[in-house]
Amino acid sequence: MTIYRKKLCGLASFLVVFFLLIATSPSYAADSNVVERARAEGEVVLYTAWGFDTLQLLQKAFAQKYPFIKFNVLRMRSERLLSRTIAEHKQKVFTADVFSGSQLAMLNHKKAGHLQKYLSPEHAAFPNEFKDPDGYWTSFYVDTRVVAFNPRLVSRDQLPKSYGDLLLPQWKGKMAMDESEYIMFGSLLEIMGREKGLAFMRQLARQDLNLRSGHSLLTQLLIAGEFPLYIDGFGSNIEQVKAKNAPIDWIGLEPVIVSLYPLGMAVNAPHPNSARLLVDFLLSREGQEIGKSVAKIPGRSDVVAPFPRLTQGLKLFTVPASVAERYGEIITQFREIFLK
Repeated sequence: MTIYRKKLCGLASFLVVFFLLIATSPSYAADSNVVERARAEGEVVLYTAWGFDTLQLLQKAFAQKYPFIKFNVLRMRSERLLSRTIAEHKQKVFTADVFSGSQLAMLNHKKAGHLQKYLSPEHAAFPNEFKDPDGYWTSFYVDTRVVAFNPRLVSRDQLPKSYGDLLLPQWKGKMAMDESEYIMFGSLLEIMGREKGLAFMRQLARQDLNLRSGHSLLTQLLIAGEFPLYIDGFGSNIEQVKAKNAPIDWIGLEPVIVSLYPLGMAVNAPHPNSARLLVDFLLSREGQEIGKSVAKIPGRSDVVAPFPRLTQGLKLFTVPASVAERYGEIITQFREIFLK
């Protein structure tokens, strides 16, 4: 046998072994098995705080990909979902397959034992700061917390240039904030330091803030001219309504707080295979493009944000896990300062 023929035989043997390894490897078999088991489950349940526009598009696209899985959703604010899940687990009731919501709530879902580890095949496409180091969640999208303003009521050169400027006398009675703004509150305590941060918050509370429930409502009231500044706006929502020629714009006070909106697989998920397919879909390029279509800033590195201005050129501060560790304390402090 010539050297050339020996090399060919060796290569052929290698290829046979290689393809046999692929065909019999657990990961290869798992993909088809997961789909078949999900077909038998026939349902997946998502507990989420995401908006209706996002959910409708995701449900439609998921149904096209997996028509044999009924995609059910329980939607309410992240904090209420967390409280509901705590109550359900005390009663040994397990309904959710996948959780999604604010970073603060999801960190506490992890702490409370509501999540299980699941490393999706899509996991590697996300920056480390957008996913849990232990593999419990990955951020579906992110958003920047900015100061929104009505340009008919205030010009850009009059706007505050730092968080400290929010305490200036000219803004008293002219600013609005969500009445449960725990993420900004906790993040600013981290940025400024606990004592300085609490002192800042007490002074801010003396500015006679217009406190309302819900960021969508606050955005609409700002556009209607109820107040000139809305200090804890979601950048993506503001860009979306601004694109429709609404009288609204924004500035970022640095460091600009970046909120994550993670998703993770529920512990004791009733439909675990359908849950895996849903997580994989949401983290895929296809799922991320759907989020982008409703102005969300994708978590994936390889999907371009719809409004690059929201993150480019800004000093960013991703909400740290330490905020979740002091979740109860933050809520108590916030309410004592702003809602007493």
